[in-house]
Amino acid sequence: MRDQTKINPTKKGNLKMNDLSWTMSPETIVRRVDSQPVQETLPDPSFEKVKQGDQMRFDAHVNVEAMPQGKHLKKVTIFSNVPNGGTWEVISDEGTAVGGRGTAPSPLMYFAAGLGLCLMSHVEMLAKGRGFTIDSARLEQRSTWKTTLDLGAVKPEDVSGIAEGMEMNLIIESPESPQKIAEFVQYCRRACMALQAVASATPVVTSLYLNGEEIGEVGGQDPA
Repeated sequence: MRDQTKINPTKKGNLKMNDLSWTMSPETIVRRVDSQPVQETLPDPSFEKVKQGDQMRFDAHVNVEAMPQGKHLKKVTIFSNVPNGGTWEVISDEGTAVGGRGTAPSPLMYFAAGLGLCLMSHVEMLAKGRGFTIDSARLEQRSTWKTTLDLGAVKPEDVSGIAEGMEMNLIIESPESPQKIAEFVQYCRRACMALQAVASATPVVTSLYLNGEEIGEVGGQDPA
């Protein structure tokens, strides 16, 4: 089923929030749902209003479950503490080379896309009213990982994965000087939370809950 976008420009050429809609159904890879998700091991989302210029906290809550069809097919429910951010169900698969069906983007594809989308959001936001004239902007990106190919014959302790690097090329059309646009891109890079999560040493904690009992941390606070 093909999604359809409906756009109704205002007189000023801008778009209102309700001017954009997507055709969704239970068969689409991404769909918005009305149900309120539950997480048993984490606190409920809460949003604290702050003054302009202060730090505002964003929490992305994610529930992942394997689908009965198997072969790496998973459903993720995503919601956040941001008011009116919506609750979304997303389907993920893997390519046939690693045992999937290739029917939906892989987890790493979503990861890479989130990084690029976040950076482009800050390009859009920081250009408005900041003295930077941007005629157009787009992003070309390549993210590279390596992992041990395991189709069932490799011991778990011998499987490892690593991120080798990410190339993010912003392609901008602007009458501004190269120095000014380079300065602008630095601001966007510093403001992009997803990019900073990758570029900085972000703590990652992995805890285990087994048969309804909290076992505790199996991965430390510090990144590997």
